[in-house]
Amino acid sequence: MTSGSAKGNNPVLWERLVNELDEKLQLGLLDRVRRVKAYHFESDILFIEFANEDDEGYFKKGGSLQHLELIAQDATGVRELRIRTK
Repeated sequence: MTSGSAKGNNPVLWERLVNELDEKLQLGLLDRVRRVKAYHFESDILFIEFANEDDEGYFKKGGSLQHLELIAQDATGVRELRIRTK
């Protein structure tokens, strides 16, 4: 199991997301997702708290959040992805 088990409530689903990013060669997304401070699956929503402001800013601009959300939907079955801020 990766370090994702210590960061959130469902390491199996988290690992699926990380593996999907790796398989699709989404290295920019993968690096940032591996650095998250915490994640939480709640019903059909994935909440992510990023470890630093740069990573959070990366997902708040452009289509990066939507891109990650689409991959998360396929990999984990969530409907929505939300950023938790500090």
